[in-house]
Amino acid sequence: MKRVRYSFVLLIVMSIFYTSLAYTEDQNIKFDFLFSLTQQDLKMDWWFYVPSQFGPHISTVKTVAKGEVFRILPIFNNYGTTSNNEINITYDLEILKPDGSLYESIQSVNGYKGKSTGPHLIPALDLICVSFDPEDPYGEYTINIKAYDNVKKQNQKKTKKIKLEKFSLPELEQNNNDWFLNYPTQPQPAKALAFLFNNSEPCIDEDGEPVWSGVWFLKIVIEENKYLIPHLITAFKEGTDKQKKDIILLLSLLKETDKLGELSKDLKELKNNLEGIKVPDPYTEISTASQLDMLWAEFFATSRVAPIRQIITSSKLRQFLGTLEKIKKGELDIGSEEVEQKVMLEAVLKSAIWSMISNCEQSPLIFQYFLTLYDSDELNKNEKHFLGTILNQVSKNKKEAKERESE
Repeated sequence: MKRVRYSFVLLIVMSIFYTSLAYTEDQNIKFDFLFSLTQQDLKMDWWFYVPSQFGPHISTVKTVAKGEVFRILPIFNNYGTTSNNEINITYDLEILKPDGSLYESIQSVNGYKGKSTGPHLIPALDLICVSFDPEDPYGEYTINIKAYDNVKKQNQKKTKKIKLEKFSLPELEQNNNDWFLNYPTQPQPAKALAFLFNNSEPCIDEDGEPVWSGVWFLKIVIEENKYLIPHLITAFKEGTDKQKKDIILLLSLLKETDKLGELSKDLKELKNNLEGIKVPDPYTEISTASQLDMLWAEFFATSRVAPIRQIITSSKLRQFLGTLEKIKKGELDIGSEEVEQKVMLEAVLKSAIWSMISNCEQSPLIFQYFLTLYDSDELNKNEKHFLGTILNQVSKNKKEAKERESE
């Protein structure tokens, strides 16, 4: 078993954006906890950037393939605090093989040690990531956790099962993008490969440029789930010409083309060309639609707030609004290179606005991130006004949609 103990620090964000999930304040009630097996991102923006009135959505996983990572997420309830408002929780982890023998044991993992920011449910500070090795037997594994509240001098034990199965591609419904919209809260990495192999649209356009909206999503999913790469190589050997080109592009971005082996002359030339492509940096000042595509792709692949925050910086482009109107009125000369640049930047801003409104309406998580960012101190005055305008438009659109439905 490959395992990683992942530690993260809960900064002031935890005291501001805590969940409203049920918490019992009565110190006479016994310490308790629950735990989930999940593939959600361990940065846990989906927990800490969700306003308290919504509460985080935790998706669970019951089956995995060899090499596929899942996370063990303990969440503690009704814990004790010292006179100095300190919490002290540890936990032991035990994993049993399908035959009942011991597979792994980890003792005294840091559940939570430090000042209470509650009262509310708190996730463990140290989380365990698990993936099964090639030699591990298939079947159902038992995961036992025993958590200790070292203030109350109490403990609790919980058990869950997870099944190790052979890798298989899931089926995707035709013309159904729900899996993509739901991916941030319900990640299923194998679906990304299923999408790649069944998607009729190529990842490379007619000009030989990557279609960043799709390929960047796939790149990030595979980069964070490297167990998919061998399956990608197998698919390459048996794939269509279109699939081979898409896979070469992905492996070029992942810097894994050495795993392809010998290529035909045409495919080798394609590989050399793709390896020389300049990849846009979405975290520099936004000036192109490709950057927006990449940032949205990163969000949907990871559920992280960073790309959402970066998209909001496109508010700087508001100075270019009205450029086309001025051209129509004869106030600006379209032949000028400077004016053409302004026209392009106005188009990028309009694309940012449209995508923010559209995705916010379709994804509850984006809407919740927007609300949290708007209420935080992370935005400057112009960004706050910009985001407020977006949220007002989303609310207006939702109201109008409800009115149409009631007619």
